[in-house]
Amino acid sequence: MTDVTELEQRIITALDRIAYSADQIASAPAAPDAELVEELEIERDTNARLVEAGQQSLARMERLETRVARLTDRLEKMDTENKRLQAVMGALRETNRQLRAANAEHQGAESTVNTALEAENEALQAARAADLAEMDDILSEIAPLVKEG
Repeated sequence: MTDVTELEQRIITALDRIAYSADQIASAPAAPDAELVEELEIERDTNARLVEAGQQSLARMERLETRVARLTDRLEKMDTENKRLQAVMGALRETNRQLRAANAEHQGAESTVNTALEAENEALQAARAADLAEMDDILSEIAPLVKEG
C-alpha cells in the first residue's frame, strides 16, 4: 500500500507541477510572429509616408488657393480700372469729336489743339492696351490653377 500511496503522491505532485507550468505559460505573453512584426513595420512606414504626402499636398493646395485669391483680387481691380478707363475713353472720344467739328469750322491754330488731343488719345489707348496685356498675363497664370482645381 505504501507503493500505491507513494505513486499517488508522485502523480499528484506531477499534476501540480503541470498545472503550475500551464498557468505560467498562459500568463506569459505570446512571442510575436517575426513576419507579422515586419509587415506591421512596413505598414507603419507606408502610413507615415502617406500622411506626410497628404500634409504636403494640403499645404500646396492652401498656397495655391491663396495665390488664386490674390490673383482674383488683382483681376477684379484691373477689371474695375478697365471699365473706368473705357468710360474715360468714351468721354475723350466724344470731346475730340466735338473739338474736331469746332476746329473744322474755324480753321486755324486749333489744329495744334487737335494734334495734341490725338496724341493724348493715342497715349490713353496705349495705356489701355498695356492694362489688357497685364490682364491677359494674370489670366494665363490663373488658367492652369483652375485646371488643377
